[in-house]
Amino acid sequence: MPLPPGLILRAGTPGDAPFIQRLHEESIRGLGPRCYSRAEVESWASSLTPGGYVRAMTQGGESFLLAEPARNAGGRLAGFCSFTRDEIEGLYVHPRWARRGVGSALLVHAEAAILAGGGRSVRVSASLIGQPLYEKHGYQIVGTRQHRTRMGLIVLIREMEKDLARPAARRRGRR
Repeated sequence: MPLPPGLILRAGTPGDAPFIQRLHEESIRGLGPRCYSRAEVESWASSLTPGGYVRAMTQGGESFLLAEPARNAGGRLAGFCSFTRDEIEGLYVHPRWARRGVGSALLVHAEAAILAGGGRSVRVSASLIGQPLYEKHGYQIVGTRQHRTRMGLIVLIREMEKDLARPAARRRGRR
């Protein structure tokens, strides 16, 4: 899936951590109120630090894909996806880029990397905001659970999975 015109995709580095944090917060605060209360959104967005992304990259085994304007935008990102060998850890899109294909492109590229690394399936703990994107890409809900945000409030999330080894047509019930 191609990115919208004017964007490029690249691997994230520890030096990108402040920009990832800013995008993460802006995405939660800008898109979160569609499904969550203001208090839940603020609890979710609070306490993010650049160090958390650096640790995820250097010690947590996470890879980061970044979507950014092709022209220098001063650290402005359109979206990011972080993933491990079998799990999407986070996928966030800036509100200005929402519903323009950025999330889909990041997800497709992350799934390809997981498959190339030997992964046969992928799972995600999806917010209610992200659930439709994952369903569009063939993920199935395997459960719903309560998740405690960084500041202690409880929000609902969907546990979802996708079998990467099955062709898309078969996942949708076509032969």
